[in-house]
Amino acid sequence: MTIDMTLARLVPLPIHAALEVALAPVVIAAPFALGLEPSAYIVAMIIGVLMMGTGLATTSLLSGRAAPQGLRVSAHVDVDLGIALASAISALAFAIVGEMAAGGFFAVIAMAQGLLAVTTRYSARA
Repeated sequence: MTIDMTLARLVPLPIHAALEVALAPVVIAAPFALGLEPSAYIVAMIIGVLMMGTGLATTSLLSGRAAPQGLRVSAHVDVDLGIALASAISALAFAIVGEMAAGGFFAVIAMAQGLLAVTTRYSARA
């Protein structure tokens, strides 16, 4: 392991999960506040619910209250990257159809989720 890898993983998993739980309602409510189209509401709802569910599942795993078949840490990594990819694809799709505000909104979500994913130390011991 190099120093670069260690420095890149600054966010402990419990903080990561707490950020997802705290920011998911913002993702869900922002399209309403920004006056975006109904299609953006639906996409934001799906992304926000996935963020909230992943964060809560990880929090229960870290607290020791998770079911044995609960979300594994390795699965959390995959879901985080999937949310970032889905947000980026949504941003592109909205931009293509001319919904620049929605495209920009989902591009910001994609960048934030991607940045959080690459800076998190995915370890249940965190």
